[in-house]
Amino acid sequence: MNVIVYLSLLLTCCLYALARGGTPERVAVAILVTAVVASTLVPSMGSHRFYQLEVGMLAVDTCLFVSMTALALRAQRYWPMWLAAVKLNTVITHLLILAPTLPPWSYAIANAAWSYPSPLLIAIGAIRHRQRLRRYGADPAWS
Repeated sequence: MNVIVYLSLLLTCCLYALARGGTPERVAVAILVTAVVASTLVPSMGSHRFYQLEVGMLAVDTCLFVSMTALALRAQRYWPMWLAAVKLNTVITHLLILAPTLPPWSYAIANAAWSYPSPLLIAIGAIRHRQRLRRYGADPAWS
């Protein structure tokens, strides 16, 4: 059920950003969708997921964080900085499983919870892009 909710949110927000966003929003959609696909391809680290550090997921999320940070440094927008911060929280969440008292279910929930803001932030970026276009007639994409 949660997968369906997330994929619906992802599809809706990404289609909106592709249709109405500027170049930074479209780049973010490409990065995020690539990471979602890559995360389905990485193998689990054992017979039960989230009982130990998911190294493949950590690698995907680290690449996503680095990509979003690069986008934030290049784009003339504020929302990519928030998105990079969310992805940093995701990477840190992976490292929390190294604490011996952390139950696996909390690792799984925390990992999933940080996924939801990403498509929303991209859609908000597209909405703000449209507002700036209406107000100023132009919205420079890159600094």
